[in-house]
Amino acid sequence: MLLCAIQIILALVVLGVAVVAAYIWMQGDAKMLFDVKKRTAAVKVNETDKRLDFAVELDYKNVGKQEATLIDAYVRIYLPQEQYDDVLLRGKVNLKDVLRDDDYFEAVLVPAGTGKTMVLRFEAYAKNGKTIAEAMANIPDVDVALIVECRGRGALYTEKKYITLTAEEMRALI
Repeated sequence: MLLCAIQIILALVVLGVAVVAAYIWMQGDAKMLFDVKKRTAAVKVNETDKRLDFAVELDYKNVGKQEATLIDAYVRIYLPQEQYDDVLLRGKVNLKDVLRDDDYFEAVLVPAGTGKTMVLRFEAYAKNGKTIAEAMANIPDVDVALIVECRGRGALYTEKKYITLTAEEMRALI
């Protein structure tokens, strides 16, 4: 009799754990979508004789079932000096409605089913005694990785998306 009662209690505990696990699984998680194919064309922000500032905009959306947190975002520019030494290209990422002058990305909560716009801002500096127009004249296509650290109910994960700044696109800004 006692053994039967223990078995029933254990079965109820296992059933309870299974029900809770199924409930948690059905809640889903955050899933961020960064639509790099729909990014805007580069737009000139400022230009001097030695520097060109420009930006592109990129929409993001939480297509998951839970709120997400964008903890950090930054760009990695693939323009090594061995490939092209006349321009130093720097970049930063901001939220469109929270533009900052430093390299800090302000973390943001993204409720399920919502999204906003990121601004990828670039600074091109002429090198080797050239003007920015001379330096940009022969710049190649430049790949840029957008790296965003995201968090939902699950573990921290990193989204890495690539965009290409075409030579024609950048030259048209001069």
